[in-house]
Parts: sequence; structure tokens; C-alpha cells
Amino acid sequence: MMLETLHALIWAWIGAITMFTVTVSPTVFATLEGPQASAFLRAYFPRLFKYEILVGLTIIGLSIGLSTHGVTYQYGISVGLVVTLLAYLNLRVIMPKVNDVSDQLVAEPNPETKKQFALLHGLSVGFFLINAISMIALYAFGS
Repeated sequence: MMLETLHALIWAWIGAITMFTVTVSPTVFATLEGPQASAFLRAYFPRLFKYEILVGLTIIGLSIGLSTHGVTYQYGISVGLVVTLLAYLNLRVIMPKVNDVSDQLVAEPNPETKKQFALLHGLSVGFFLINAISMIALYAFGS
């Protein structure tokens, strides 16, 4: 039962971030002006990262539970730790820097600030991808 719960959690999270990427993000930029889009995303992303931290911690808990039933689920614990750490870094380090650079872009757009924004945004997206790939690998190879 714990393994099925873990698998359901993984696919629920993958579905949630896919839906954000495919529906929410393009809709925000298509329908809201810059300041409104920024306000929405600044409210949305902290919640998203907090839920991702919760997903990582739940993966750890379920993996420990699986380990106590005779199956060592170290890979699951490792994936949970990576997910939790990268989501925490996105929440506490990357996102505040993205917000600061975004504010600088509004006040004084220049190529260097755009480059910095692109780098930070790419890092944040990269963390999401690492987490997603790690969870899919856990599903595929951890069973």
C-alpha cells in the first residue's frame, strides 16, 4: 500500500507541474499585464515550492516506511532529500533573487539584467526538471 501511495504521489506531482507549465503559465502571460502577472506569480510560486517540499518530505517518509517492511528503499530516501533540498533552494534562495532581478528589469532594463534573470529562471526550471526526472526514475527503477 505504501508503494502505491508513493507512486500516486509522484504522478500527482508530475501532473501538477505539467498542468502549470501547459495551462497556468501561458494563460497568466496571455491575459495579465506585467504587474498583475508578476503579482500572481509571486503569490503562486512560494505555495508551489512549499508543496514541493512537502512532496519531498512525504517521499522520505514513505521510503522510510517501506524500508521498515524489509525492503531497503534508500533510493527513495535520496530522491526525497534531493526534491526537498532543491525546492527549498528555489523557495528561499532562487525565488527572492528572481524577484529582485525582475524588479531591476522593470526599473532599468538592460542586457546584463536580462541575462541574470534568464540564468536564475533557468536554474529554477532546472531544479524542477531534476526533481521531476528523479521522481520518474524512482517510479521506474525503485519498484
